[in-house]
Amino acid sequence: MIGQKIKERRLELKMNLRDLGEQTGLSASFLSQVENDLTEPSISSLQKIAASLKVPMFTFLDGREHPERVVRHDARKKLSFPNPHLQYELLTDDLSRQMAGFLIRLKSGESQHTQQLFKATEEMMYVLEGELELQVGENRYFLAPGDSIYYEGSQLVKFSALGEKDLLALCMITPPAL
Repeated sequence: MIGQKIKERRLELKMNLRDLGEQTGLSASFLSQVENDLTEPSISSLQKIAASLKVPMFTFLDGREHPERVVRHDARKKLSFPNPHLQYELLTDDLSRQMAGFLIRLKSGESQHTQQLFKATEEMMYVLEGELELQVGENRYFLAPGDSIYYEGSQLVKFSALGEKDLLALCMITPPAL
């Protein structure tokens, strides 16, 4: 199902597999296997594909035509990364809107370097549990539960979970571009 959505978007943009491969650094044969659902891309590969196709990565993971207004806690889409200690939970079900919300879970002592998104965004993080260190541009910020920060998405370099508790943070992003 992911592969079909990738292929549809690629064809909408009038791209061939070779073009997409050049933009993503992935081989055309691998992309063909992904589009034919013979293999599943890693999160890193899916981010590269989504960025090249100028859509949020969650576009390929959403299986519903009509998104729900209410997202129940036990029905959230979850996204895991190569770092097994990081997980995003999608709080908003409709990525065609102007804003998206995520819960970010990161194990204490772990860090995540961010990748550039395919378009400019504005983002806000609010710490629910744990302690958060962010590198935004050249600056470092330390946030405790109840603290929040607002920044341009392109400026976020890295975030880390400090202290003894795992990090739980709310992130809002506009427009959706993850």
